[in-house]
Amino acid sequence: MENEILFDAVLTPNRSLTKKSFLIVMAAASFFCFTIGLIFFLAGAWPVTGFLGLELLLLYLSFRISYRSANRRETVQLRRTSLSVSRVLQNGKSLVWSFQPYWLQIECNFEAKHDRSIVLRSKGTTVGIGSFLSPKERADFAEALIKALHKCKA
Repeated sequence: MENEILFDAVLTPNRSLTKKSFLIVMAAASFFCFTIGLIFFLAGAWPVTGFLGLELLLLYLSFRISYRSANRRETVQLRRTSLSVSRVLQNGKSLVWSFQPYWLQIECNFEAKHDRSIVLRSKGTTVGIGSFLSPKERADFAEALIKALHKCKA
């Protein structure tokens, strides 16, 4: 059973808002901007309404940029003869790395810094994974991967 999957994980960035929540936030912001804009328009300060519209547009664009990163994911699969890492970027491009599990070294720093990743290293190839995970998620994932790798080598 060389092709049996011993470990399989899909890592994705956390999303703070669902699509429904996004619509609620945008509706509330739109109502707020419209109401305040109407008050300023009736008071004779009509240029303020344009700035409120611009703020609403910038809020929408910032959410769209944030949601684009939702396409990003990393898949880690461990088999008896290989560990493969595939990464799908925000733009849909896919990158794949393959390692021989017996030579693989896993380096992880469990400090509270959010931008640290788990580093897989073997025969001159180095790949960082899980940089978008929280420190706790990263530690849990690294621990599970290390256990599965030890089990594979045994």
